[in-house]
Amino acid sequence: MYLSRLMLNLRSRQVRADLADRYEMHRTLLNAFPESLPHDERVLYRIEEGTLEPIVRVLVQSQTEPDWHSVPRLRDRYLLDDPEVRQIDIQVANNQRLRFRLQANPTVKRDGKRHALYADDELVAWLQRKGDQHGFALGQLDFQIAKLGNKHGKGRKQVWHGVQFDGVLTVTNSPAFAEALRQGIGSAKAFGFGMLSIPYGRV
Repeated sequence: MYLSRLMLNLRSRQVRADLADRYEMHRTLLNAFPESLPHDERVLYRIEEGTLEPIVRVLVQSQTEPDWHSVPRLRDRYLLDDPEVRQIDIQVANNQRLRFRLQANPTVKRDGKRHALYADDELVAWLQRKGDQHGFALGQLDFQIAKLGNKHGKGRKQVWHGVQFDGVLTVTNSPAFAEALRQGIGSAKAFGFGMLSIPYGRV
């Protein structure tokens, strides 16, 4: 698996346009990959904004190695620095306690439609259900919730409610958890949601 880090140049008009439209960001990032990816390939990304200074970076996770230098849009002051790419070998074991970060679009399906979840208790229950499905467990005091507000795509025709979870989890089913790391969690994975990462290693 490959993890890329792109430091965005906020003075670039194209960067600002992509940050305002998740559909366009998705199109920009996919240009670094072959048009035909394996059927089980899932390219995930997450937009992270600095808390102490105006820095925005995009983390991109893929099974296929990206070629960022082949993306014309990235050559025109789009990035502040060269893209960083490293290969990651997923190794997890049952009962490991790991720090994690997840930006998600928590929803529930009713009447055939997806509805965003906003209340804290609903978000806690959603994450615990995902843990049951994807091989991890956590207590209510093991993580924090940050509500990121609405994110838009396709000229504001699409709307997603972003939520970031940060905390500590315990691996209960290592194969299922490893698959969640590769494939993501929840809906709207093509638009900057669902990338589960364990950036700080073992507690």
